[in-house]
Amino acid sequence: MVSKKVIAAVVVVVVVIVAAVAVIELYHPQKIYHPTVFTDVSQTAAPSEGLDPATGFFTTDEPLFTALYQQLVEYNVTSFNVVPVIAQSVTYNVSNPMVYNFTLRPYVTFSNGMPVNATDVWFSIYRGILMAQAPYASDFGNILFNDTIFADYSIEIPWGIGHALRAAGYTINGKNESQNVTIEANDLAYILSHFKLNYTDWKVMTYPDQAVYLPASEINSTDPLNVTIQTMYPYPFLLQDIASSYGAIIEPQYVDAHGGVNVSGENSYINQNGALATGPYVISSVSSGYSTIVIVKNPHYWVDGHTVNNDTIVTVNSKTHMETISTPVNDVPYVASPPSIPEIVIEYGLSHADRIADFDTNLSQISTVGPTGFKQIINGYFNPSDRNTNLVQVIPEAGALYISLNVQRFPTNNTNFRAALYYAMNYSAQLALYDNNYNGSPLAYMELGPISPSYGLYYDPVHAPLPQQNLTLAMQYLKKALYQMHAYVVLPNGTKIGNTSGTDLSSQTFDITGISPPSTLESDQITIAIDSFKLLGLNFQAKYDTEGTVLSWTSPASTPRFVDLGWVPDYPDPVGQQLMAIYDVTEGGAFGGNDAWVNNTTLQNLFVNMDFEPESVQLKQMYEVYNITDHLYAYVWMPMSDNVFFIQPYIHNFYFNQFTGYFYNLLTSQYSFKETASPSSAVTSSSTASVLATTSLLASDALRMVS
Repeated sequence: MVSKKVIAAVVVVVVVIVAAVAVIELYHPQKIYHPTVFTDVSQTAAPSEGLDPATGFFTTDEPLFTALYQQLVEYNVTSFNVVPVIAQSVTYNVSNPMVYNFTLRPYVTFSNGMPVNATDVWFSIYRGILMAQAPYASDFGNILFNDTIFADYSIEIPWGIGHALRAAGYTINGKNESQNVTIEANDLAYILSHFKLNYTDWKVMTYPDQAVYLPASEINSTDPLNVTIQTMYPYPFLLQDIASSYGAIIEPQYVDAHGGVNVSGENSYINQNGALATGPYVISSVSSGYSTIVIVKNPHYWVDGHTVNNDTIVTVNSKTHMETISTPVNDVPYVASPPSIPEIVIEYGLSHADRIADFDTNLSQISTVGPTGFKQIINGYFNPSDRNTNLVQVIPEAGALYISLNVQRFPTNNTNFRAALYYAMNYSAQLALYDNNYNGSPLAYMELGPISPSYGLYYDPVHAPLPQQNLTLAMQYLKKALYQMHAYVVLPNGTKIGNTSGTDLSSQTFDITGISPPSTLESDQITIAIDSFKLLGLNFQAKYDTEGTVLSWTSPASTPRFVDLGWVPDYPDPVGQQLMAIYDVTEGGAFGGNDAWVNNTTLQNLFVNMDFEPESVQLKQMYEVYNITDHLYAYVWMPMSDNVFFIQPYIHNFYFNQFTGYFYNLLTSQYSFKETASPSSAVTSSSTASVLATTSLLASDALRMVS
């Protein structure tokens, strides 16, 4: 129901430039580049959890995955509405959204030229469910698989697959449900890992009472184009749920030739090399540790030769309430446009200094800095005419950043102890970190999690105040906690409070765990937290784990007590994608955004059906929810950062969608990125004409300077 779209607690400040010319700065002996390839250094952490769309689970994956993978439907660029991409059309009942019928385009192909058909959809979705990795485990629970079965047996199977297997002649005769689930999972894994489409496979795929099926009329069809997805409960967000990379359609034979499909397991080869798919780009190379990934234009891109037209046709039958979303037969939506930039180099995890230097010397085209880097990156930019805030766009984002307090580990299993930390935090200092040092404009907003203010009536229905520091209240809660825990602390002034015959918590040093490599902003945030908690006589230090390590947080015991992280929704469902992501125990640690491992009985009972209730019912339930969550103190809410982009005047069509990132294939530039760059290809504009005379001196600087 939710996706593990975690985001390190840093402001995402992206700087986009297209190097039209090279220039010599007279005030500084700076070496300027005339780049031959488009380079993106904006991702501050490598996708160490892998390149498999069924495994990758961080916001740092988004631009890459959006370039490589496509879905039946996708977001219409910046809109939260969807348009058919691999599908030609989709029809469903808006009054009872459970059955979604898709018809695929007959001309879509994978990057190897093989045609895409409905069996690939069945394979891709069932593969993702069966693997039970973070994206599917948290995105499709009680939608396409039964969450209770997963919770009981740690196995995800599409709902109805057991009946489909039996109907096709499989023998499933375990002694109990656990054994039957295991047999069903292994049988499905065998079908997916040997996807030869024999008659038995067709019988399984065409059984109608399951999560995904093909019509019986498609049996033995060489090019089946119709497929149905059915949800366990009415769910109006299904199309948005499958519109990002978690709904990616991939080529089965490539998977089967490289390790197949594992029950509750990853595919190491696909993680390292990516899957074969339909997107506008394909992977050219992947360096060790994913530090550099190069993607190039898909040589068999199926959109080539078709008309790009953003006309989407929506028809609704007022009597049957059936809605159809489609495009003209030979027209393809704009979001799937062929790329104009032939090659993209993505460098992950560069230092703050390198990201600034690469941008300012014209070596990179997309970069990122925190608020304290604004002045340096703007004032150091190679073209003085562009050193101003006209380049800046600020886009708020829904989500929640936090320091989670693991409610199932000592000492954060004590509510009063958590409350003490909540009120000890210096929130004013945290928010001030986001004031950029160029003109002081804030790049974040304070909110009371878990739901963002952009969701209107869903946000803070009890009208609780925003988090603010209250050291008097913090000390009161701390004293209660210390006596309950038979512990004491030594305050900075030497005073001991609590049960002095108990455990000395001041003698211990606790870790606040963030994402490696840390940005300057993340380091500063943790420093403020350390200083705030020190006022209570508690000692902390910073610790940083890779994104890959985060995916090992599969239990309360394996999840750190204090995590500086956050959650952004995968699609615009305030209940399933924000509330439950952060408070449902099935979304604990690696499986969602519940890094505090909250497991509240009342909340869990509400969560069984809450995401499938009408809005009017949900809004009433929100009062009960907030009256519980506001007193759990499971999270210290941090400022929610905006997306801030620096965009040069001569780069065009840079679009950002909160749920998919930005689109490499839509970028255009008056500067031509080719294997061999020529000064004559540089664009003349009002901001660059003054430096054109120097370009001939710099044509030899196409190679990267080694600093």
